[in-house]
Amino acid sequence: MYLKDRLTAGDCLIGAGIWSNSPDILEYAARGMDWIWWECQHSHVDWQGTLHGVRTAFGMKIPVLLRSWTHDGGTIERLLDTGAEGIIVPMVDTAEQAQKIVSHCYYPPLGNRSYGSIRMEITEENLHEWNKRIVTVMMLETPKAIANAETIAKVPGVDALLIGSADLAMRLGKTPTVHTSHADCKDELEHVVQVCRNTGKAAAVIASSVDALVSRVEEGFRLICAGMDVDHVDASYKQMKNAFARITGKGPRTESI
Repeated sequence: MYLKDRLTAGDCLIGAGIWSNSPDILEYAARGMDWIWWECQHSHVDWQGTLHGVRTAFGMKIPVLLRSWTHDGGTIERLLDTGAEGIIVPMVDTAEQAQKIVSHCYYPPLGNRSYGSIRMEITEENLHEWNKRIVTVMMLETPKAIANAETIAKVPGVDALLIGSADLAMRLGKTPTVHTSHADCKDELEHVVQVCRNTGKAAAVIASSVDALVSRVEEGFRLICAGMDVDHVDASYKQMKNAFARITGKGPRTESI
């Protein structure tokens, strides 16, 4: 069953966020996960790095969604030509933008995506099967996007809505952090979850801790990224440094860069 089928069936799914763009970390971090978020927007990955990440995920039999940095149709098509099973697109404010994005994600007759990727042909020759498996996630990151959430969700081919809580919180006049941005956008998040329920789409979110994960599931989110690899590494090493300081009586070292 494809990831898209599982979302349509109402399953709640957990994924691994890979920000480091490391296939090695992906092999460790994503074992047993339902899906993978491969970060292309705010990381410094190149095309070959992304392709190797997608190939690793394919070998692990875990669907991977790539976060784009643009609405440009040619770029979205090239990202999907790696063999990724879907796309996460930031800063989607209107249904018209969503419609344009979707048109580049599906082959005719569902969309207007160009045919020609050798890798796509190797991994799945049947274009109709690709149309059945591609997942499109629209990120809502502005008050305008929240106001248009229902019309965006109703665009045929849109599978999920994900609030970019840090960006939205900034645009609401807040100073967000990884741990506070969700609370800063509580009302907006509740609205989007309800929109997704009403339209049969999946509400997507990032949950960076176990407590946050429990809360997000209870709130009705169904496509959940269990934080990013670099954040988990950072938190783990901070925990070790603090434990070392307690055990030895030594404070943390401070060095200028």
